[in-house]
Amino acid sequence: MLYVAVGVALLLWGVMVGRAGRKLGTLLAIVPVLVWFAVLAWFGSSGNLDSAAGDALPAYLVIGLLAFVIGVNLTNRSVAVRNSRRKP
Repeated sequence: MLYVAVGVALLLWGVMVGRAGRKLGTLLAIVPVLVWFAVLAWFGSSGNLDSAAGDALPAYLVIGLLAFVIGVNLTNRSVAVRNSRRKP
């Protein structure tokens, strides 16, 4: 269940980053990276990195990255050009 919560949270975060402007989106995209390093530091300092909870961290990373990338791509701003045939 926690995998789903992480996936949905990062999917929504990715949508928000995708809708933000270039500079704000870059700043918002840095936040999950900083949180991830904070989680790793906490697990490392508490000695739980080798426990069962620490073993699940790679799965959370993969799920989070995929959800974030999908969220960003859902808000792709490229617009299809109508009648884009080249004129002779």
